[in-house]
Amino acid sequence: MKTTYIQYMKKKGLVRAFLLSALVLPFSQACTDLDENIYSVVTPENYNKTEEEIISTLGDAYQKFQNWGSGDGTLALQEVSTDEMVVPTRGSDWDDGGNWRRLHLHTWTYEDYQSRDGWDFGFQGVNTANRLIFQFQTLIDNGQMTEEVAAAYIAELKTVRGFFYYYLLDTYGNVPLVTDFATAEAAPPTVPRAQIYSWLVTDLEDAVPDLPQTVDASTYARMNYWAGKALLAKLYLNAEVYSGTAQWQKADDACDEIINSGLYELADNYFKNFNVDNGGSGNKEIIFAIPYDQVFFRDFNIAVRTLHYGSQDTYNLTAQPWNGFCTLEEFYDSYEDIDIRKGDAGTVDGPAIKRSNFVAGYQYRSDGAPVVDAGADGADPDGTHLNFGNFGTGQPQINELGPQCWRQSGVRVGKWEIALGSKPDHMNNDYAVFRYADVLLMKAEALWRISLSATDAEALLLVNEVRERAGVDPITSLDGPLSFDMTGGSVAGGELFNEIGREMFAENYKRSNLIRWGLFTQVDKWVIPFNNPGDHVETGDFTNLYPVHRDKLTANPNLVQNPGYEQ
Repeated sequence: MKTTYIQYMKKKGLVRAFLLSALVLPFSQACTDLDENIYSVVTPENYNKTEEEIISTLGDAYQKFQNWGSGDGTLALQEVSTDEMVVPTRGSDWDDGGNWRRLHLHTWTYEDYQSRDGWDFGFQGVNTANRLIFQFQTLIDNGQMTEEVAAAYIAELKTVRGFFYYYLLDTYGNVPLVTDFATAEAAPPTVPRAQIYSWLVTDLEDAVPDLPQTVDASTYARMNYWAGKALLAKLYLNAEVYSGTAQWQKADDACDEIINSGLYELADNYFKNFNVDNGGSGNKEIIFAIPYDQVFFRDFNIAVRTLHYGSQDTYNLTAQPWNGFCTLEEFYDSYEDIDIRKGDAGTVDGPAIKRSNFVAGYQYRSDGAPVVDAGADGADPDGTHLNFGNFGTGQPQINELGPQCWRQSGVRVGKWEIALGSKPDHMNNDYAVFRYADVLLMKAEALWRISLSATDAEALLLVNEVRERAGVDPITSLDGPLSFDMTGGSVAGGELFNEIGREMFAENYKRSNLIRWGLFTQVDKWVIPFNNPGDHVETGDFTNLYPVHRDKLTANPNLVQNPGYEQ
């Protein structure tokens, strides 16, 4: 199921020292003259001889995906800043100097740590891929590997690097462009966003055709041809934001290749994509996944971040959750009640009986008894019986953003299965970075952008294919009111926008979608429900990019801060 990648991760503890030696030996000289007995050594001459050894080497590049499912960097920046997710301050919990409130209100500074963590995620991935590309090129130059054999591996590493540059391009815009490990500058300068986009698309369009088109255990959780095409589709879909020139037809064409391959299809059950056993080639919806494992490839931790302390007794968890991340009421209500993705909420008479994107309503222990929150706020109308979202009380799902948000407030994130007896801070579920439903919706949007027709037949067909699986009726127009806009009124493409959000909830793309639709700076529309007049802020377009963190500017004087951020 996780054959090549997880095998690598399991072995990594045994061969790490040898791998490091193999990477360092060709490029450095000894600085001491100590005598020692050497019984065996891994060198460029006797390593990377077999497919298994090469996969182990490639594994270093994939290891950098580990933080994609961690909440401090990517998830925080891409979701908590949107209408989908918020981290309220609950008394002394989740204040962190106001970081999380500022993130949601778009009042962040260049000292808030989330922007530093996101930058590190991107450039650690880029630097590792560059190093490994250099290693393979050295093997070619030394005659130890033919160009024909190395080409596919170099193309794979370039596509991995391309993903990390896509993230940096999307999140920070203007960043250094570093493509060569051997000649990399110690303090590379900032390069304009449009230039990064142009280079990245050209590099991927050159590399992706050399990737295998095989879809089986040997390519699961690796960048194959179809994952490369999905990555290009993301870039083309956002091309107008990144470069100033729209590429809707290219986005449509890239999606078409994936669709017409016949290799992928919607899973018959939406939650197959998010179950603990969601991985492997048996799931034909997942195009590229990160194979998280609670022992060997850890840090997917949405469960510990979202659930209440008392939820430990609901799932018999091995650690107590942190009572943080939750969704917003307007987003939750954008789902129809019959939508399987919404599910149902627990009541005073018993727990929710349907799996859903959310954990909502009254909560119960694994033995059926109510979960009791002895530290519940005195003003909380639920009393001590844990009730996510204050259902049935007549109160808002979240009483305020802070500083005194009730401990029980907010519907929690339940999209990924939380297994009984599991580790909430190290989940076993694979993370589908690209999946077929997203491709269908990207194509639908590209078609709508080209035709500008709310009744574009092909676009409606694609959207309704996704909706049918969710158990809701087809729509007849792509227009409609935005889910988070309390003023109402139909918006061109509004229902398409809403459907993308409902399907792709919490999958690290909402910020990008809001920016592409020109909606990201309309933060007032999703803080209104908190009824805190001081929270109603006006943000400029500069917040479409995050700032370069102070630490990065200090370390590299050639970096240029993004406009709008004081230094």
